[in-house]
Amino acid sequence: MKKLYVSSPIDVKVEAAVNPSENPDKVINAMAMVVQRCSPEFRYGSRAIGKATGSESLSLIYEQVRSRSAMGVLRRMLVDNRAGTSTWFLLNKQAASAGIVVVIEDEQESPLGPIRVTLNCEELDVLTDWLAPEQ
Repeated sequence: MKKLYVSSPIDVKVEAAVNPSENPDKVINAMAMVVQRCSPEFRYGSRAIGKATGSESLSLIYEQVRSRSAMGVLRRMLVDNRAGTSTWFLLNKQAASAGIVVVIEDEQESPLGPIRVTLNCEELDVLTDWLAPEQ
């Protein structure tokens, strides 16, 4: 994994709906599998929410978007969903439960709902270029 050089902190928020047919622990485990150092212990109603910090928490996403040739999709999501110093992208929840990163463009691509990953960083351009460089 290429080193990321940013001086400002990187905050990562991970959230997903927990459907009545799902085991909440499995949803929390799926979130923790794709975002390292994430502790999705907070549950608000039917949502599981976790937080992590630093580029190390994104290491699995970094590696797997390269191996699956998904950098273009991830980059488009990061750029299109940007608002100031924040951006977000969606992951397939079922794939995440197996530790596999599958970036999706639409919530409908994940039948049980997606995992939403929100990134906050003052140097968002540098973070975007590191996570999903232009090809």
